[in-house]
Order: sequence, then structure tokens, then C-alpha cells
Amino acid sequence: MTLPARWYPLRWHPVQQRLWRSPARFRIVAAGRTSGKTELAKRFIVKELARPVPGCTRPTYFAAGPTYAQMRRVWWQDLKDLVPPEWLARAPYESDLRIATIFGSELHVTGMDVPARIEGTQWCGGVVDESSDVRPGAFARSIRPALSRHRGWCWRIGLPKRVGVGIVEFRRVFEAAAAGKAVDAEAFHWLSADILTPEEIAAVRTELSLEDFQEQYEARWLDEGGVLYSGFDAERTARACDYHPRQRVYVGCYFRGNPMTWVFAHWQTGNLTVFDELHIHHTTTQAMLDATWQRYPRQRAGWTFVGDAMSANNRTTASETDYATVFNDARFRAAGRQVMTGRPRADRDRVAAVNRLLCDAAGQRRLFVDPRCAKLLEELRETVNAEPVDDEGRLADALGYLVWALAPLRPELQSRPPLRVIA
Repeated sequence: MTLPARWYPLRWHPVQQRLWRSPARFRIVAAGRTSGKTELAKRFIVKELARPVPGCTRPTYFAAGPTYAQMRRVWWQDLKDLVPPEWLARAPYESDLRIATIFGSELHVTGMDVPARIEGTQWCGGVVDESSDVRPGAFARSIRPALSRHRGWCWRIGLPKRVGVGIVEFRRVFEAAAAGKAVDAEAFHWLSADILTPEEIAAVRTELSLEDFQEQYEARWLDEGGVLYSGFDAERTARACDYHPRQRVYVGCYFRGNPMTWVFAHWQTGNLTVFDELHIHHTTTQAMLDATWQRYPRQRAGWTFVGDAMSANNRTTASETDYATVFNDARFRAAGRQVMTGRPRADRDRVAAVNRLLCDAAGQRRLFVDPRCAKLLEELRETVNAEPVDDEGRLADALGYLVWALAPLRPELQSRPPLRVIA
């Protein structure tokens, strides 16, 4: 039999080899991003379809993840491509993501967003992907009992994360297996650098903050908490940043809070220099524009205003949305204004993008704030929560939308799409 082309050669790795051959019934895998853990799991479960299971005439397997939609996107097509055509009893069932083979075995793809989907069947084995995002207790209540009759096996794989509904349980299970304290379980860990090229790792270091790199590519368990902007350093971040009338001014806007908060910066050669801040209580977008024009009446090199998408529907005046107010101001239109809007609630991405500019994993700093921006510096130094409290308007959030517009994370590192130009 010739395997499908989807079975391309993988780079040999000793821990992955040990994982593949392990006799442990439960294999707990915490490995770096793009390091092959999911690919290995897909191949393993397809291989199992052809293996007889004593006492079972219809061996049934599952591939599960946080949501049904995610599993359809990440797993379904790959599994269809991995299963040799001559193994198929009929065409895969697209309606319920099921593959039936000539051996009598079946493979189901499902989501743990509705744990009941996995109940009612006695499984011979399965994989739980993205375990940091699977609801705690779902394995014990829904999966573990369904593996009992045939003494089914299970891989629980994922990336160590600081944020996720299942982070505490996944870490506890992994550490128990690693310490030899879990029955019939073994833990496996490796770095992305073991699989990816040195050039790719070097590039990623410049695109992530140190903590994000350690979490995502070194698969380290980092404690959640502490200050939000971990890349901030008072001595290195705060430095003189002058306003230059002959350079475009970029304005990060947080419309929804009280006070309304805006930051002003230049963007050149990959560096963002913040030279001013504006925060006014109980105000309107038009009043903020007026105050901005009073400060910089001779700015003619162009303006770029960036804010969040929710403000496209919120109003701070009786007749115009925030963005329409900026768009229609004749003074800024004549000066060559551009308006951009972002995603509704992308707190994690914005914070990660700011931390990456404050200090990336290679130690480079590309975001600087003038000491006169005292409130912004205070927020970068002390903010601990991504969500504002009681409609608080924060300059750090305004800065976050601006950073995302100019230096977003790579698509594969984002949880949501980037900003877009609307005018």
C-alpha cells in the first residue's frame, strides 16, 4: 500500500519518537507552537484505524478540541487526506465529520464546547487538542468514563498558556504525569526550536515579547498575573520623543472610556515614539479634535487616527459616530487624514503587540514614550487587568490600538483579524 502524499516526512525527534511508541494509556503533551504535536496526533489516530481491538467489532475513535468549528477547520481536512482511500468504506460523512473504514473502525471529529457530543459511545481511543482551552472537568466527566469498556487510550495535547479556561487542569495533569504521580500516564515536552529552523526561531523572537516567546515557542508554564505590560522598563522605555511637524502624526484613540484618551506618536523605521497624550473627562470626540488642533495647528504632513471597532457604533455626540466625526472634520481632511478601525475585543492581541514593541524576545526595544506623558507611563508600569474597570478610559488602551495598526502580530499569532482602513 502506498501512503497518501499527505504523509510527508517529518523531522526525527527523540521525544516525539518516544511519544509515538509509548505504552502509556494517557499521554500528556505540552510542546511549542508549530512543533509537530498536532501533526503527530493526527497520524497516530489514523494509524490506529487499521489496528484490531480485542473484543470490539467496531473500534471507534475521536478527535476533540475546544469547539466543533475549530476542529472542523484544523483537523477534518487533514484527517481525510491522511486516510488511504482504499481504507474507506465509503466517502467521509461531511454532515457529522465521521470517517468509516473497511476495517469496521470509525473516526469522529467533535468539539468539547458541548461535552455531551462525546458521551454515549465507548471509545477505543482519542485525542484532546488545545487542552488549555478545554473546559475543566470535561475530561473527567465526559471522556474518561467513555474510555472504560475497551480500556481506551487518550492523548491530551496543547500549548502551556497563561490565559485559557483549562490552563489550571492541563498544567496539573501534565505535572502529575511528569512526576510519575498519575496512573498509566506519561508526560512529553519539547521546544519549537527542536523542529523549526534557526532562521524561523530568530524571526519569531523579533515578533513576540519575551514572555509570549517563552510560552508559545519554549512551551514554558508561566504564572498568570503581575503587570500587564511586562516589556516596560522605566529607564529604557521613557526617553525624549520630540514632535516633528514634517512627519505624519499617528493618533491612538480610546473613545469609549471616561476620560476619553488619545496618544500621539511618530512611526519611523519600525520605531514608535509617543510624544504627547490627551485625556479629558466628560467630553466628546469633537472636543478632542478641537484640543488636538489647538496643540498642533501647523501639522500638515498628515494624520492617522486609529481606534477600536466598537466605537464605530457608539456615540459621544447626538448625531455622529466617533469615526464620522473624525472623518468629517474639514481641518484634518485638508491636512490629509486617514482613519482606521480595529476588532471589537482583542485585548490579548493588543497587549501582546505592545509588549513585543516594548521589548521583543531578542531584546530589541522599538516603543518609546516621552517622560512628559506621565499618565501613560504610569499605566504601562502599573496596569494589571486587560479589561478597563468601571468604564475607565486608559491611555494604554489607546496606545494598544495604535500599535496594532502599525505592527500587528503575524496572522498565525493572532486570535482575531487585524485592523482595517475605513477612510
